[in-house]
Amino acid sequence: MIGFQLGREYKLSVAEILTVFPEWKTVYLAMDFLILEWLNKEDVIKKADRLGGTIKIIEILNSSILKESENNEWKFKYWLSTFWKKINLKKKLISIKKELKWFWISSRFVNKDFKNLSSAQIIWEKLVNSGTDFTEINNDWINYFGKTLWIQNIYAYSKRDYSKERDMQTGMLPPKLCQIMINISKWETIYDPFVWLGTVLIESINIWNTKVYWSDLNEVMVETASKNIIDFSTNRWYKLEDSKVIKLNAKFINESEILLNKDIDTIITEWYLWEMMTKKNISIDRINKQKDSLVSIYEKFFANLKKINYKWNLVICFPFWELKWIYIYFNDIYSIISRYCNIEPMFPNDCKLEVTKSWSLLYKREKQLVWREIFKLKIK
Repeated sequence: MIGFQLGREYKLSVAEILTVFPEWKTVYLAMDFLILEWLNKEDVIKKADRLGGTIKIIEILNSSILKESENNEWKFKYWLSTFWKKINLKKKLISIKKELKWFWISSRFVNKDFKNLSSAQIIWEKLVNSGTDFTEINNDWINYFGKTLWIQNIYAYSKRDYSKERDMQTGMLPPKLCQIMINISKWETIYDPFVWLGTVLIESINIWNTKVYWSDLNEVMVETASKNIIDFSTNRWYKLEDSKVIKLNAKFINESEILLNKDIDTIITEWYLWEMMTKKNISIDRINKQKDSLVSIYEKFFANLKKINYKWNLVICFPFWELKWIYIYFNDIYSIISRYCNIEPMFPNDCKLEVTKSWSLLYKREKQLVWREIFKLKIK
């Protein structure tokens, strides 16, 4: 069995995992961890770097820290993280140390301040290679013990992020969310008609996609994204098989020579979330003004995709807002979607997780006021 430690928006994490690994059986699912069986360990490790919503992957063992310590000739140094059951980790670690001492095993736990380890600590201490980072998952009726197989490389995300040219007034899809959207789409050949800084396509290249296409009405964004994408792809050990960029108003997507002449099977994009909002200037009037500005764009975009009979996957983000602790959703977009699109399921039929009432999943980041609602669609 394989355990996946889920990211903050755990439903998105689960949707991504179950798409990347379709041959699975759910053993347990909670907000922190998803445990699956019928997975090949080598296949999981091979595909792990594709996952944007998974923090850590562990192999579930029929074992314990005592058993894992038996083959160590020197002092056994280990790390332990616990999930779900409310236990005192300090007492747990001291108890394990006493148990090991009873069997004449010299040991040392290295949990700083008796807390679970962060991804940065696991990477810094090279615990995956040493095989000494352990996890216990338990509550009143289950108990799993596992060893870390893989940890999300947070430094690689930062490197890709900060190597881009950018406009600080322009928002950007988070790279991890881009990966999740790509995986949920079952990506093959991706087109982003509102490319911004090129983050969607950079993340798709990073997970071995070799065909990318993009366009934007803003010439500065076309040039900036093109430089970012070319700079990133130049440093890969594999080369792009094909790519193309054009300047285009996405409202007139039916005129895109990319869609008309290339074998595109996935559109992944996010429209400009419009003007920046802070706690000082956000208001219902500004939100409504923003909605009105976006409605005509969305209406034209979907109508023209229908006009050219676009029949492949479309994964897209729409904004929603928080105003005085109340969520304000983009209700106008729901009627547009209902006219032109079928909403595709995010989860398999036998998955018990629920989506929103509009069949979407949400992505929220702390201290932000404009958040994202994610749909997987097909044109009717």
